[in-house]
Amino acid sequence: MPPKVKITEEEIISTAIAIIREKGAAYLNARELAGKLGCSVHPIFRTFGSMEGLKEAVCKQAEALYNEQMLKAQEDEENGFLAIGLAYIDFARQEKNLFKLLFMSEAFSEASVMEIVDTSQGDDEIIAMLSQRTGLSIPLARELFAGVWLTTHGIAAMFATNNCRFNNDEIKRLLGNSFMGLIMKLKSEEK
Repeated sequence: MPPKVKITEEEIISTAIAIIREKGAAYLNARELAGKLGCSVHPIFRTFGSMEGLKEAVCKQAEALYNEQMLKAQEDEENGFLAIGLAYIDFARQEKNLFKLLFMSEAFSEASVMEIVDTSQGDDEIIAMLSQRTGLSIPLARELFAGVWLTTHGIAAMFATNNCRFNNDEIKRLLGNSFMGLIMKLKSEEK
């Protein structure tokens, strides 16, 4: 009898990511995944316990791919905030289904805009940088961040759903106008 082929956790996750990239998160199920892996569903459930366990691991991997792209964008010291926004939009353009999984799901269904900003990891550093560069107080820099993030997310969502044809120059102009307009508005409120 030939030895059993061991399917690794990494193979299961990467194959699940491939299914989501190709078809979308709704198509990720044990039977589809097992078929792609060339095995029964048993290795999937033995490794993750349930489809919920698998989906959590897949979301963590998708988030790691997203974070990798954001970290690269943060290396741009001169245009850091713009670079992060452009990278966010680029992620939606290149990874439509992973973007939908992470940012167009039920995760934020009950949260207000400021709750999303307050609970996002790593945003405090960006908000502090915005405060320093614009001269706005931290609370107003947080509002600036939220406003620009909403504009950025809107453009990204349009790319993820194939409803956007903006080129990079148009995107930069829209983000720049949003940023500058909000700074002017917030500075007038601060006086």
